[in-house]
Amino acid sequence: MPRHPDRLIERLSQPAAAALIAASGAAVVATGSVEQHGGHLPLGTDAFAAASIAERVAGRLGTVVASLGPAGVAPYHLPWPGTLSLRPATLAAVMVDVCGGLHGAGGRRIVVVNWHEGNSPTLRLAADEAQRRHGVQVVIAEAHVITHTLFPEEMEFTHAGSMETAAVLAYDASLVHLEDATGPSERRAAEAAHGLFRRPDVYPVLRDFRQIAATGWYGRPERATPDRAEQIAEAVADHVVARAREIWEALGTDAGGGAAEGSGPSGDRGFPPVGTASPPAGGPE
Repeated sequence: MPRHPDRLIERLSQPAAAALIAASGAAVVATGSVEQHGGHLPLGTDAFAAASIAERVAGRLGTVVASLGPAGVAPYHLPWPGTLSLRPATLAAVMVDVCGGLHGAGGRRIVVVNWHEGNSPTLRLAADEAQRRHGVQVVIAEAHVITHTLFPEEMEFTHAGSMETAAVLAYDASLVHLEDATGPSERRAAEAAHGLFRRPDVYPVLRDFRQIAATGWYGRPERATPDRAEQIAEAVADHVVARAREIWEALGTDAGGGAAEGSGPSGDRGFPPVGTASPPAGGPE
C-alpha cells in the first residue's frame, strides 16, 4: 500500500474531510522538524518522514492527516543556517488548537505521528492540555523510535544515516542526493555521544548538535534502498495502528472517559475491531 496524500486534510473538501473524521471518530496529526541533515537529505527530512507514516496510518484508520507544520523544536541545529526552530510553547499551542478543530468534527481519538526527538517533551504536555480542554484521547507514536526498534540492525538510530534516508525515500526518492553528501562525523564516537542524551534515567540536555557530530551528521545512508524503504514504512504504519488499537481496547473508553458509544454528535464513533482496517476512500487498500 503506497502513501495516501489524498488523506491530507488540506487537500480534501470540507464535506469529504468532515465525513471521514465523523465516520472514523479519529484523526492523525503529523509533526517533524526542519533541520540540517548534511548535503544528501533535505532540511524537511523529519517532516517528510512523519507525513509518510501518518498518511499510511490515516489510510488504515479511514481518516485524515492534519500537519502541525514542517518546523519543530530544534534549537540545537540552529548553528547550521536554514534550520528552523519553534519555541515549545508555539508547537504546543498549535497542537492544542488543531486537536480542537478535529474534535469539533467528531475526532475523539487523535494519533500523533512524530519523527523528531526534540518535539517529544512538548507533545506530551500539549497532549495533556488537549485532552483536558477538548476531551480528546491522544496516542503518540514516535515513528523514528518504532522504525529503529523493528529493524535495529538495518535502520541505525543515527542522524541522516540509513534510517532517515529510508524515511525520505519512502516519501519522495527524488529528495535524496547521496552524491552531494558532505563529510560525516565518525560514527562510533557520535553514537556514544548521542547515547548520553538518549539515556532514559539520568541525562544531559542537548544545546548544540556539534556536541554529538561536528559535521552535523553521521551514519550510513548508502544502506537504504527505495524498495526496502517502502516495506519498512508499511511495517511501521502497521505497528502504529496495531498498538493504537490495543491501547483503545485496553482503555475501553471513548476520549471523554465514557463508554465507546455515542461519543459525538452523530452517535457511535467506534473503530473497526482490532485486526481489521478501514479501506481508504475510493476503494480497498
